[in-house]
Amino acid sequence: MRTAGSMSWQIRENLDRHLATALYVRDAAGLRPFVVGEPDVGDLWPEVTVGADADAAAELSRAVSEWPQWWARALHGPPVGPSDAEPLPPGPPDWRGLEDLPAVRALAERHHRDAARWVDAARAEVQVGRLARGGRDPLHLTHFVNGFEQRLGRPVRPFALHLRLLPLAEPVGWVLDGQQVLVSTRLLLDPGAVERFLDPVVAALA
Repeated sequence: MRTAGSMSWQIRENLDRHLATALYVRDAAGLRPFVVGEPDVGDLWPEVTVGADADAAAELSRAVSEWPQWWARALHGPPVGPSDAEPLPPGPPDWRGLEDLPAVRALAERHHRDAARWVDAARAEVQVGRLARGGRDPLHLTHFVNGFEQRLGRPVRPFALHLRLLPLAEPVGWVLDGQQVLVSTRLLLDPGAVERFLDPVVAALA
């Protein structure tokens, strides 16, 4: 978790472990060609190898219909999976929100340890990218918001914005609502691009 801000505003970001786990299961179980989430995110990074789940064809068929429900719950509902602070998530049968999704729960149980390692690797890549730029991300977001105050000629209104990071290969982002956005790790590592993406969001809040 990283935070930039002042007494009146805050921008915090973290790699969303629950969403990332759902995406890892999607790709590792070979579901991606058959499921569409909203938003429909693309290739993952680091790349995920499709696992050998051919012995569970009937389970996979059911999972194709269940996975979008898992994605929507993780995206829009209260936390239903492992928290960002847990280095290794508990077994998926303990995750609230998967009780009525048996096929997806079975796949999550099969893949969740590998998913946890993959999420940690993705987080490490972000840290390496930041170090290559001097590790100044909170400062650049502070300068970004200060720029709005200069443009407006007044302090910004109090606001809180949550950047939910996804390990994706493309520099993309999506606005979920006025307080939270999805940001790919590739977009995050390009300060100019992420500021252009956040500009209309912060303008509406400021």
